[in-house]
Amino acid sequence: MNDLITSLQNPQVKLWRGLNKSRAQRVESGLFLAEGEHMAGEAVKEHKARALLLDGGAREKYRALAESVQGASVYYLVSHVMAALCDAKTPQGIIAVCDCPAETGPVPESASLLVALDGVQDPGNVGTVIRTMDAAGYHCLLMDEKTADPYGPKALRASMGGVFRIPVRRCADLPGQLRSLKEKGYDIVAGDLRGEPFYRRRKAKDRLCVVIGNEGQGVSPAVFAESTLRLKLPMVGGAESLNAAVAGAVMMYDFLRERMG
Repeated sequence: MNDLITSLQNPQVKLWRGLNKSRAQRVESGLFLAEGEHMAGEAVKEHKARALLLDGGAREKYRALAESVQGASVYYLVSHVMAALCDAKTPQGIIAVCDCPAETGPVPESASLLVALDGVQDPGNVGTVIRTMDAAGYHCLLMDEKTADPYGPKALRASMGGVFRIPVRRCADLPGQLRSLKEKGYDIVAGDLRGEPFYRRRKAKDRLCVVIGNEGQGVSPAVFAESTLRLKLPMVGGAESLNAAVAGAVMMYDFLRERMG
């Protein structure tokens, strides 16, 4: 569709505007917005774009991308309508409308490297964890109901497209899910100040799940009780702790190093 959309009262525009406002509206519609040239490009590349929204003034800039879209509609919007849909301070004139993947179902049998988020509330941390998982070859993300939505705008920007490649499972009972994984032979690795020194640990099992806890409270007691490896990263300087996503990245990559060694 190439007609120019000029009104904020357009029914489609009203639907799209709601997608950045709350998880409830994304869940109800089953859609989310991937904003910006990189994220929209990733959506198109991974065949996850249902529609492509373009600023009418950017037709030439994004012509090649618009022509490469398969099975998705292309809409052109006047600048003020496009701006109303954008969360970024400096809109780039392009948005992909994508289907929210199902967050239910079992962990894939082939998934040997997992991450679990236990009450991680900063969407930037959630997105950064997904980006790190994508880079380090982890297979599936588990999260409890208190963890921030990975399909919100801030998490999406931080994920840098990893959200299109990492399956997510939202768990009503995260401790129970971890217990089930433990029974299947997974190591459940909790980063915690009460743990043993990280670099003196035993070798982890071939299948493992790295648990990242809440930014302020850490891993919850119920999740901590299910862990099989409880590890503390060294703090040899003045800081008492690391950012949750940074700590998770250190652990993820060191377990990858261990497997590759």
